Order: sequence, then structure tokens, then C-alpha cells
Amino acid sequence: MQQSEIPARGAWAAVLLALVAGCGAPKAPAPNYETAVVTRGDLAVTVEASGVIEPVATVEVKSKASGEILELGAETGDGVKSGQLLVRIDPRTPQNRVDQAQAEVNASSQRLATAQTQLARGEQLRENAWINQSELEALELEVANTRAQAVAARVELENARIAREDTEVRAPADGTILTRLVERGQVISSPTQDVGGGTLLLTMADLTRVRARVRVDETDIGKLAAGVPARIQVAAYPGRAFGGAVEKIEPQAVVDQNVTMFAVLINVTNEDGLLRPGMNVDAVFDVARRDAVLTLPVMALRAARDIDATAGILGIDAAELRAAMGSAEAGIRESSRASSERGGAFSLGGGLWVVALEGGREVPIPVETGITDLDRVEITGGLAEGDSVLLLPTASLVEVQQQIQDFTSRRGGIPGLTPRPTTTAPQAPTARER
Repeated sequence: MQQSEIPARGAWAAVLLALVAGCGAPKAPAPNYETAVVTRGDLAVTVEASGVIEPVATVEVKSKASGEILELGAETGDGVKSGQLLVRIDPRTPQNRVDQAQAEVNASSQRLATAQTQLARGEQLRENAWINQSELEALELEVANTRAQAVAARVELENARIAREDTEVRAPADGTILTRLVERGQVISSPTQDVGGGTLLLTMADLTRVRARVRVDETDIGKLAAGVPARIQVAAYPGRAFGGAVEKIEPQAVVDQNVTMFAVLINVTNEDGLLRPGMNVDAVFDVARRDAVLTLPVMALRAARDIDATAGILGIDAAELRAAMGSAEAGIRESSRASSERGGAFSLGGGLWVVALEGGREVPIPVETGITDLDRVEITGGLAEGDSVLLLPTASLVEVQQQIQDFTSRRGGIPGLTPRPTTTAPQAPTARER
């Protein structure tokens, strides 16, 4: 066994051996209690969750133009390229507005040219004193007004051209059409000043990158963080795992049937396009892994509250056992700190110990632990490969057993299981006895 893992272990073990020897002759472990052996193997900590596939970003394609839909360039499920025509709306009304705005631009340009000519003539007349200063200023104001009208006409023409271009709705990016909400021949009205901002025509998304939204129980959420790898499986492709990693953990909890859970988003590559929105997924997060480490069943570990129960099982005075364990308090405290730092959220913490078998005697020994999958635990100090430990009942189990014994003693046995003694009713005396 390792003699230098925990300070003063040799002296502490000697004290425990002397304590056990003082309580009577050496005795073999009780046959009712099984033993476990420290073995070397791989240990993996995983978290399982379920959820659905969803696009990373869904785009709502809306129309700012009103009128009859003349052409649809894509159907549901079609892949489209950026700039591809999706919907074409009747352009006649917007085209008429463009022609009207163009005519107004031409007229305003002519008015501006006329006003500038009159202003130049007025400046000459003012130099010859044929008009006064106020008349010249009126000509200057007319030039400014016609220039403003020309600018407004050009702006109106540009807006009319934009409205005409809006009759052709094109794909904003590469993606796949998820839903189509309109049909050819349908007349739509698209006021762009309201909250909706246009009529919804299609929804699309880039399905080469999707993510899984899964719900993780609050007891496991502390084990996850951004970047933790995950494996995704869907029913449509049994036996195939899709790789991914945690993108983020949403801060707001969701309570479902009195169970508190947190939404976890997993980025998943979908280059083949096999994963589709709405698919149910099972996710497994690879939280931690240790290869070729010493492991032991979790049931072999003892905590501070198990001292009294263990003392009763070993036939040792609990106060003396607690005092003996106090001699290793520094080692246990150091073990607690080291174990917490190594294991993090997927460890059992420190202050743990086991009842080892040394030379046919039961000796409590503090141990250092690492990660655990709640079945086996990594042993990082206190024990060596091949050491045997007892699998003893915990304090809570001993308390339950004692409660059952007290109940049965008060009630005379367990109803239906413990037979009650039968009593013979007194018989009437015979005639001779009378």
C-alpha cells in the first residue's frame, strides 16, 4: 500500500490496530459484509439529456410590396442561393409611380433652370437700378424653392424605384426553405409602417449548421460549461453519432412537472444535411475521463457521520474511534481540499475514508478521491492496487434497520410475516370433574 499519500497514516493505522486489539482477539470480517478490491481501469463521467434539433438562425422573408403574387421561385424544402428570386409581385402600380416620379424630376429640373435664369437677369437689372433689393431677394428665394423641389422629386423617384424592386423578393442568404405561407395568385397587403413590417412570405434557414436544444437536470448542470464535447444521436440514424460542443447554457431555469431543468444549446455540424429541425435527439456530454486509474465502488466510502455506525459494526468504542481519527484530521482536511480541486462539480469532495483489511484486521483509512460516475470513484491517495475494503452499511441504512427493529419489537413482528403464538381456549369441565 502507499505509505506517503496521507500524512501520519502509519501512526494513525497503528493507533487503530491497537484500538481493535484492545477490544478483543483478532476476528475475521463478518461474512454478511462483502469486500471490494481496488482495481485499475478507465473511468468516464457523462451527463445525458434529450431535446430537439433547431436551426442556428431562422430568417423570416417578408414582402414590403403589395399586390398580386405572380411567381413563386422556390418550394418548401428547396435549397436556395443568396440573391435567388423567391417571389415576384405584380409590378405595374410601382412602375407607374416610377414614371410619375420621373416626370416630376424632369419638371422640377426645368423649373430650377428657369428660376436660375431669372435670378441672373435680376442681378443685372439690380446693377442698373431697374429693380430694388427686395425684388432680387424674391428671385433668390424662388431659386431656393425650386432647388428643394428638385431634390424632393429625385428622392421620390428613388423611393419609387425601391418600391418597384421590392416586387421581386430575393433570398437574403444561402439556405433551405422551411415554410411557404403564400400561393400564386394571392393578393397581399404589406404596410411597412406597422409593427409587423410587411407580409410574411417564407421562412428559411441555413441547415449546414444546426444546434440541439436539450434540457439538463439542475443536479447535473454544474458539470457542464461552454466547450464541453457532446455526442448527438437521432432515431432516424441509429448507431450514428454526430459530434458537437456546448455553445451556452441559458440562465433561466424551466420547471417541468416539478423538475427544475436548464436549456443547453449544442452546436452540431450538419454538412450532409441529415439533421433536420424538430428531430428528437439524445445527447451525451463527455464531462471528464480518466484512463488506467485506481477505482473503487462508491459504496465502500465512508463519511464523518458513519463513525458511530462503523464503530458498532467493528465492535469499537465510537468515542475512541473518533479520537483516533482526529489524529489524521490534517490528512483528511488536506484530502478534502485536494479532492475538491481535482474533481470539481463531478467529485464527491473530501473527508472520506474506508475500512480496509490489513492482516485480517479492519482498519479505517482516509482516502483521496477524484472523479466519480456515481458507481465507481477514482482513488488518488490512501490505497494501492489490490487493497481490499469492506462494503459496510452507511449510517442512514443502520438507522433504518434500527427503526424497523424497534417497530417490530413494539408490534410483536411484521404483520403478515411474523407468526403470532396461538392460544387454546379453556374447555368446559367434564361431568366427572364437576
